[in-house]
Amino acid sequence: MSSGNSMLHLGLNLHGAGGHSAAWRWPGTNPSAFFDIEHYVRAAKIAEHGLLDAVFLADTPAIRSDITRQPPLNGLEPTLVLAVIARETERIGLIATASTTYNEPYNLARRFQSLDVISRGRVAWNAVTTSSPATVANFGGREVGRADRYRRAEDFVETVRALWLSWSGEMVIADQAAGVYADQSQFRLLDPATNSFGIRGPLTHPASPQGHPVIVQAGGSDPGLRLGARSADVVFAAAGDLSTALQEAERLRALSRQFGRPAAPLILPGLVTCIGGTEEEAARRKESLDGLLDLERAIIALARSMGVAVEKLSLEKPIPEEVLPTADDVPFSVGHHRTIEALARQGRTVREIISSVQAFGHRLLVGAPEQIADSIEAWFRAGAVDGFNIIPDVLKDGTSAFVDNVVPILQKRGLFRKEYGGQTLREHLGLSIPFEPARATATSPL
Repeated sequence: MSSGNSMLHLGLNLHGAGGHSAAWRWPGTNPSAFFDIEHYVRAAKIAEHGLLDAVFLADTPAIRSDITRQPPLNGLEPTLVLAVIARETERIGLIATASTTYNEPYNLARRFQSLDVISRGRVAWNAVTTSSPATVANFGGREVGRADRYRRAEDFVETVRALWLSWSGEMVIADQAAGVYADQSQFRLLDPATNSFGIRGPLTHPASPQGHPVIVQAGGSDPGLRLGARSADVVFAAAGDLSTALQEAERLRALSRQFGRPAAPLILPGLVTCIGGTEEEAARRKESLDGLLDLERAIIALARSMGVAVEKLSLEKPIPEEVLPTADDVPFSVGHHRTIEALARQGRTVREIISSVQAFGHRLLVGAPEQIADSIEAWFRAGAVDGFNIIPDVLKDGTSAFVDNVVPILQKRGLFRKEYGGQTLREHLGLSIPFEPARATATSPL
């Protein structure tokens, strides 16, 4: 394995009701799961029972589409959800998404560091840029072009990292008898004249046992790849086939070397799972879920995600090659576009693409537990990934199907832990506690 890791890393994506678009209609599922805190807590507890590294919450701070016939994906603010989960669990990591486009570094740094302290070092920040028109409309209509979004993102991430390191590890004395709490001269202040946001700091409390939150990145575009290679500890990739995954992994690792990093980020693609006791049972489950799809809405969503007119798509015909946009022209996820484009170039019909592409274009596996484990092992041993961010088709019963049936197979093969080896997310992921980076600092005290 080119990644050098001997053990898989596995996370659980708390993807609303589940990774399949019709999950909210599945029997036994709360159709309003997207704002049901107990729904998320239950899944997180199952994931911790399965010794998974972390749970992950995506976020869009807007209603992006017509909810007449489909609920939103997630409704609750992610760090608040994870604060509740932190109190209900002991070991599992907690990853929340927050945009660098429509946030400010100080507030975001403080929010995530507070959650990291509350959870005793189990937090990660998934740093993303934002272009959704619905989100733009909620932040004053200030649209930011892709190049500017990523320039801001690179400065934003490094500023947040510096704020997280603003308390020296040795500055808190807490000598009650002498009445001395801290050595304030050891604050690591930013120089407002030399950082892009004019921030001095420091944050309002010291760090957690893991130093500071893990940094995750999920963009699939070239600027996103650069951001991940430069700044991220973990990259949430999207690849539909092993060949593409290997190519993208090597690109990321090569770029990381160019930035002088001693180790590349961990690569954890999303993986949608539809699990049955047998291959036939899994296929029937998938067919039942597909039968609950609103195909009219699905075609509209497919057209929207590809930036093409819905009139150009016909359910039983392939997507015409001449209407396929380039990756530079798509309005949303580049990884999602690449998955759909690959299926379109294979001549798949629109119906087949809708059935195959769930959860924003992540790879879909339908099969018995052994088949799921075989595919995970093949990608891992090939060096394409360091693990997967699991997206069960239906969160309510698909999570336990993976934990109870696939995880034991991976453990038996020596590919996954049989107990947690540490308390923090960095320990789960095999990451070191961060050191102080070289940065310009202010010369005047607080």
